[in-house]
Amino acid sequence: MGGQRGQVLASVGTRLALGAYPLVFILAFGWAYGKAAFDVAAAASNWANYLNVLLLGGFVLVPPAVARLRSQDRRSEDAQLVRDHIALERWLVVFGVVAAAILWLSVDRAFPLLAQRAGASLAIWFVLFAVLALAQLPMTLWLGAAQAAGQYLQAFACIALPRLIALVVLLLGAGRQADATWMLGATVVVVVAGQSTLAHIGRRALRAIDTGMVGSQGAAGRVLAQNLSAGAIGLVGTLVTIVPVTIIGRLLPEEVGHAHVAVSLSNSIGAVLVAALFPLSLALAERTREPGGIWRHCLRVARLVGMSVAALLAAGWVAFPVCSKLSDQCTTQVATVASLVVVGAGLRLASLGVFHVAVYEGRPHLALLSATVEAIAVVLITWLLVGSWLLLALGIGFLVGGGLRLLIALGIEARALGRGT
Repeated sequence: MGGQRGQVLASVGTRLALGAYPLVFILAFGWAYGKAAFDVAAAASNWANYLNVLLLGGFVLVPPAVARLRSQDRRSEDAQLVRDHIALERWLVVFGVVAAAILWLSVDRAFPLLAQRAGASLAIWFVLFAVLALAQLPMTLWLGAAQAAGQYLQAFACIALPRLIALVVLLLGAGRQADATWMLGATVVVVVAGQSTLAHIGRRALRAIDTGMVGSQGAAGRVLAQNLSAGAIGLVGTLVTIVPVTIIGRLLPEEVGHAHVAVSLSNSIGAVLVAALFPLSLALAERTREPGGIWRHCLRVARLVGMSVAALLAAGWVAFPVCSKLSDQCTTQVATVASLVVVGAGLRLASLGVFHVAVYEGRPHLALLSATVEAIAVVLITWLLVGSWLLLALGIGFLVGGGLRLLIALGIEARALGRGT
């Protein structure tokens, strides 16, 4: 039990570092260089985040394959599946460079008012954030492989420590009046270096399981269809986390920083909860042997998510008076929007148990229905209401979209899996 608890803590810490870093970094950057830099950095980061579409399904098939290779459920095809995903990751990086160039050419047109104010900074900062986004591709693959191989603590160190160092470097540089662009570049170098170390650890862990798993040739085409299927969920997921911020940036540029922070907050909470429940998802083989076990798993996940989000909201409002005294950007309106966004994200995450089962059964595409409905609701509501409700439109969109996601996941998708009732 102690070992599993340690894995959960390390997994949560890793995902917290991944999810919270964009939020903390943008806040620290704005604190160090002012509101104008805060909004420009938020817009550049938002535009670079469209490259996250290349993560497809986030290599969700790799951790279960590695876990099976370490257990009695070892399958002969799992080693080849891992090799194929390594090949796929390399091709995605190549394609990502091309996609980044296209986005770079269009960033000024995406945020015309900010581009006029920021000059060349918007495009330059986009390039730096794009490097960070493309580095997420190999990082995601090797993080999943390393954790599934039992290297939770090492993965945590490679993710958390470089990000902490990057924040310290940023603040020290800003304190010495260093140029914002140079400091942004320095933080990217530090983070990418840590992720390179993680890739080395992941490769070494796979070789310890199967000496030929990394060195042998893989074929990306063999796993492309599966990842495109899972990636369709990620594609529509970007409509929830990226497009609304883009809408705010175009129509309400003075609030793009606040919108980015609210969405980043929901992403960081989501990362923590997904990580906390990740080891539980790897134990689904045991659940499938129990009558009604899958349905109980889905309800257990929903209950844990609900309790966690409620506790976080309560803590946030307790801390709000302190925040409002420290910064004039911490207003009641911003806190209200952030709360609505977090609740909406919590409703979405409450359906995570259903997605666990879909991935386990090799049918992650079943979550596409609820993800699509949620995305459409968030984008439409934000677009239609931003003119009258301003930033509050974002919170309303998240709340409605998250509720629809949960209803469809439990009411339709769980039944389609054939084991929920």
